[in-house]
Amino acid sequence: MNRLVQLLGLPVAAVCACGAFSATADIVRPENTDEILVNPDMGLVMFHYSNRQWAYGQLLERGDTLDWFPGVSTIYLRLPWCLLEPKEGEYRWDLLDSYAAPWIAAGKQVGLRVTCCESRYTYATPEWVKDAGAKGWFFKMKMDKIFGKDPPGGDTDLWEPDYGDPVFLQKLENFLKAMARRYDGNPSVAFVDVGSVGMWGEGHTRAYEREMKAQGRDPLDVFHLHYELYRRVFPHTTILCIDDQAGSGNQTPACDVPLMKHAHDLGFGFRDDSILVFTPDMVEERFKAHPQWFHSAWADYFAPSAPVFVEHEHYNLSRARGAWSDEKLVESVEAYHATWLSLHGWPREIYEHSKDAYARAARRIGYRFELREAEFPDEVAVGEPFAVKSKWVNVGVARCYKGATLAWSLLDDKGRVAWVSTDYSYDFRDAEPKKGEAESPVSLSTRCTVGFKGDIPEINDGVWVYTVVNKIGNFASDKRVPTIEPGVYTLCASLGSPDGTPRIALPLKGQIGESRRYAVGRIAVR
Repeated sequence: MNRLVQLLGLPVAAVCACGAFSATADIVRPENTDEILVNPDMGLVMFHYSNRQWAYGQLLERGDTLDWFPGVSTIYLRLPWCLLEPKEGEYRWDLLDSYAAPWIAAGKQVGLRVTCCESRYTYATPEWVKDAGAKGWFFKMKMDKIFGKDPPGGDTDLWEPDYGDPVFLQKLENFLKAMARRYDGNPSVAFVDVGSVGMWGEGHTRAYEREMKAQGRDPLDVFHLHYELYRRVFPHTTILCIDDQAGSGNQTPACDVPLMKHAHDLGFGFRDDSILVFTPDMVEERFKAHPQWFHSAWADYFAPSAPVFVEHEHYNLSRARGAWSDEKLVESVEAYHATWLSLHGWPREIYEHSKDAYARAARRIGYRFELREAEFPDEVAVGEPFAVKSKWVNVGVARCYKGATLAWSLLDDKGRVAWVSTDYSYDFRDAEPKKGEAESPVSLSTRCTVGFKGDIPEINDGVWVYTVVNKIGNFASDKRVPTIEPGVYTLCASLGSPDGTPRIALPLKGQIGESRRYAVGRIAVR
């Protein structure tokens, strides 16, 4: 302990009070916290647009990125196609970008869905698509069981396209390609849903299903074409399929459901739309164990390789029907191995009534890496390799699907990065999440080298000599070139890009500013 305190330059009382380090110089056990983190490609998702322009972000102040709601990492923009391409080839990306901009500036992300059939729009698919020759049918949708006596769109003629019609598919592909030129591979985009089939994009077909069955055809066959279209158009984006696209009450194992197997084989993630919809008395006997959701077993099929999104019912409707449960919300994160969880309602209302449940969920959702132990030498020499050993645990419920690389940095006394060593031997994508009380620790030994030494070569190029000596000035005459000055440096751990750029917040004390680099100890460089 005394040796460690000497290296830190702190009094013994200060080190003991902060609890940041162990009692030995060589082995450090950092103190992990229970703080709620905001990290890329996971977290709580605020529904700014939920199939219409006015809910649920319109009551927020312009630029409000919900920093006051711990764990919110993503803004979700879900709109019908008719609003984004009102005329063929004329796009209203401003409906997306105007609200996404402050979130991206705050280091947060965006989720997207574009739908082709809606309960509030006669033509969710633009009318010009129909006028171009795409087939479809009108129908009326009765929603009084969900919305009460005056359902939105309940008395409106709604047009549903033939999802396999060649004209419809070509116009849809043109739109998605234009969308992909802006958003595919964009690191600010967390995911894109397959939203082009069924009511609200969830796969609930009305007129289409009736017509296909009349022709003796399986209405789900064409959904495979839509999945392949999204994969082709968005090759560098996380794509989510939706449980109800294969049947809202379907309890067949996902691996035996052709559409879900196809999605899995295409590398899609999975989302359940929606949980907390039904009260116990509304559910058939076989669902009574978990009356608020049906497809957590399907999440088991996807979660080992791709992320899962859990979307709850519209918050106010769920509470009004008696279907809402704070405990079930938290339980769903565990049951689904969830990477994302929705705020599907007015955010301040949700915060007022259920903030504690969301806080509990936010501490478990997605990935969460704890550094349990680090071992490193007190002193190292410039240019000579040494090892930093570390032990990590993913205490979240899901993997870090896009992966992360460990880096060890040395910072000088002004907080400037003096050297970075990255560990390519392990991708944190492979860190198994915690299951119940069972943890899967990962032990690493990172080979580091700080700086290098070498002789200054003889200079024979007269032009180069003239440029350097006469234009820039003389340089050090010592022929030994130390690339890092001797001294005592702060050793920091970080997880992020392969080039050593930190990206992931850790529940760890000792962060250097907002750098996402975390001080572990001190190393003397000689």
